[in-house]
Amino acid sequence: MNQNKKAAIELSIGTVVIIVLAMSMLILGLVLIRNIFTGATDSVNILDDKVQSAIVSLFAEEGTDVAVLLGPDRTAKIKPGSDDVTVGVGSRTPDGSEADRKRLQYKATLENPTGNNCVSPKFLGDRGARALFKTPLDQWISFDEFSGANVFASIEITVKKGTATCSQKIFIDVRDTENNNDEFAGTFFRLEILKEGLF
Repeated sequence: MNQNKKAAIELSIGTVVIIVLAMSMLILGLVLIRNIFTGATDSVNILDDKVQSAIVSLFAEEGTDVAVLLGPDRTAKIKPGSDDVTVGVGSRTPDGSEADRKRLQYKATLENPTGNNCVSPKFLGDRGARALFKTPLDQWISFDEFSGANVFASIEITVKKGTATCSQKIFIDVRDTENNNDEFAGTFFRLEILKEGLF
């Protein structure tokens, strides 16, 4: 009888150890998955020298006068309720001459409703999609910083808890106020609002 009790205790201790190890592995796996998905957006907090250098290198790589710092897919992926996301945008004068804060201006515009984007009535609608942006839309804005022929700005986005999952294309146009206010360059990026999750 004593041996049966001893065997039962050893079996229950072994079971507890296995359960503890399994739970530890599960938690570590969930933390790893969270880190993978939350690190998917190349957002910037400030327009420091490193960010400005990355944008300037995009001018050469993409062969364009306007660039968005978001990685190759140009997508800002944001979970509702997470911290604000800042997208770095840069441009340069078309003739390579010195720029100042007022010479080059940019305008961010939402793509028209397509039925599947955030601005569509079945998702957030026009008013809800515009509320995602702290940076004003549909108006010409001076860039935040300048250096030589290059200018830089940050587009601030905030997605509150409970925001519907959707995707939105944002166009960025740049004009030169010293050249008849002509638009000389443009690009885009995509905002993707992810599902709310445990993390």
